[in-house]
Amino acid sequence: MKFLKLVFIFCISIIVHSTLYSQEFIGDTIPIDEVVVTGSKQYRSAGNVTQKIDVISSKTIESSIMGNNNIAEILSQEPGSSVAVLSRNDANWGTYSGIGPKYSTYMLNGLPLDAFMDPMSLDLRAIERIEVQRGPASVLYPNYLSQDFAGNQSPLAGTVNLILKENINNRESVLQTKYGSYNTLNTQAYHQNVKENVNYFAGINFENSNYTNYGSEGSWLNMKKDPNYQKLKVFAGANLFYGNEKNNRLGVFLNKTRQQGDAGRVYRGFDYDYTTVNITQSAEISDKLNFQSSVGVRIYDRTWQESIYNNVDSLVSTNGVKQNIIPADANLTWKHGKDNLLTIGADYQNAEYYTTTDPLVGYNLYGNKSRAFQTGLYAQEELNIGRLTARAGLRYNYIKTNIELISGGNPGEPETEYSNFLWSAGLKYRVQSNFTIYTNAGNSFLPPGLKSMGGTLKLNDKGVPNMNGQLPNPDLKPESGIAIDLGTNLLLFENLNLSARGFLMQVDDAIIDIRISETPSQSQSINAGKTKSSGFEIETSQQVRNFLAWFVNYTYMKTSVENNEDPDQNGAEVPFAPEHVANAGISLETGFGLQFRPVLNYNSGYYDSTSKSGRKKFTPGVVINLYASQILAENETFSINFLVEVYNLTNNKYKMPWQFQDTGMAINGGLRILFK
Repeated sequence: MKFLKLVFIFCISIIVHSTLYSQEFIGDTIPIDEVVVTGSKQYRSAGNVTQKIDVISSKTIESSIMGNNNIAEILSQEPGSSVAVLSRNDANWGTYSGIGPKYSTYMLNGLPLDAFMDPMSLDLRAIERIEVQRGPASVLYPNYLSQDFAGNQSPLAGTVNLILKENINNRESVLQTKYGSYNTLNTQAYHQNVKENVNYFAGINFENSNYTNYGSEGSWLNMKKDPNYQKLKVFAGANLFYGNEKNNRLGVFLNKTRQQGDAGRVYRGFDYDYTTVNITQSAEISDKLNFQSSVGVRIYDRTWQESIYNNVDSLVSTNGVKQNIIPADANLTWKHGKDNLLTIGADYQNAEYYTTTDPLVGYNLYGNKSRAFQTGLYAQEELNIGRLTARAGLRYNYIKTNIELISGGNPGEPETEYSNFLWSAGLKYRVQSNFTIYTNAGNSFLPPGLKSMGGTLKLNDKGVPNMNGQLPNPDLKPESGIAIDLGTNLLLFENLNLSARGFLMQVDDAIIDIRISETPSQSQSINAGKTKSSGFEIETSQQVRNFLAWFVNYTYMKTSVENNEDPDQNGAEVPFAPEHVANAGISLETGFGLQFRPVLNYNSGYYDSTSKSGRKKFTPGVVINLYASQILAENETFSINFLVEVYNLTNNKYKMPWQFQDTGMAINGGLRILFK
């Protein structure tokens, strides 16, 4: 930790010393009209925030291939991320900056979401753009109290902010239908309009698929037929602008997703029901003061069947998980001096978590049952002094958990309280109009989630055939982390962008999921000791002409676990964290209406556990996706596009942990009709 502090102090001293010799404000290397909201909770020029923030536009989103219909797959082309979506029915277990899947949170207009479930449920038609902040974001944004999957989530490595459509300038209706591999039929309808001072949109998305066997040879999934699923998404949003139309707004958004089907056997059915609500308000008190508030509802309700595989399968139980989470935030921003910004605010979360099982006795039995409460107070100051932008913030967190049941029994400690201070700071210096350097640092604190402590199985289920799930570990300790980055942006001739970022993160008592058994499929959360991740990202991109753009990026991640109490883990790599990741892509639009976008992703491979004696390595290698569309007819009122989406062009059926396997090449084709 002394090394981190020395590096950060050294960067500060260099930049501050340079600032003494220049007080002229110079724009950033990013286009001057590019604005971001994630780093400050207010729309700011990208040149006036210290963090590295990528903006994925709606145009890029539309031409991105998601083989498993997971928003996380769009991020796979960004530096620093490695995506590992197990199937269309399962979550992403990839890593962010090598430190694990739960250290980069997801948000919807600044309110936290679940990094595992919501990327599977939200519809991209409602999203205007995606902002990806690389580097610590733990002051302005809180942990997310998701108790499921890998447990609670922290923005130590960054955050992903899904920005909803707000300013709608024209009426537009879209009808789209696609058909392709695995008898997959996807149909979408979308409409947006503006009437006086109200902007609104609504949509529906239905998909039906026979799918295919996504288990590797001999997998515990034991599929006897093609798994079937149906997924329905219904969403709507509206924004009311009042007074000063630019800064006074009330927004409402609702998304409902229902997914039903089976996992390839008669008694392996599932039913997932997700509800997402966002209500946001912004009011301009004066030219200098702005007040924002937001509240949300996240309801996750999942049930699935467990069965014994035989010539004639027999049902063992129907299991369920339900989470109700209410996040809220209120903040006041004060613009002072020359483009300086002070932000103060408070946020709140209330979370309920239940697991149930119906062992064919006619009623549900509770396994885990708990409530969690979190509140935070935060303040951040951003100063622009000549060529220097300086940022510093502080957060106070209070967390309380009340556990009624754990693995069906009384907990050892029914109530636990945590309180801590978090900090974050950053600097950006504009050496020249086309060259900037920046550095950021911050820390985090994360208590264990209930699934990590209580599991979905009982401890004596370890190794029992057909008992698939997570074993409990009630002795887990909370974890704390620190992160620092240092980077540079350079804009050369012909819109050629070059950038590089180095990062270093360390988490003490890191909670990670390890594989205990493959048959049955069982995992367990453990405190892995001191977990470290260091590395760098290099990227270049260019908008050559209006019709041609390309990008290339590479990320190196070196991860390690220091556990002096267990030699089998000491020196192991972090699960799901590859050492090398690279991406490349080209976007071409011709004058006769053809759009063509191939993207290549390379992943050098990762392990499934920190146990050096029992772990396995999985090597995805190269995956190439291709999007193409051609305008068939177009006039002032409508256009018709023919589109083709090819996932995994080379049919690379690489294996993944827990006996999952990529399904290989999938092709979808269809029509998009746009009414203007």
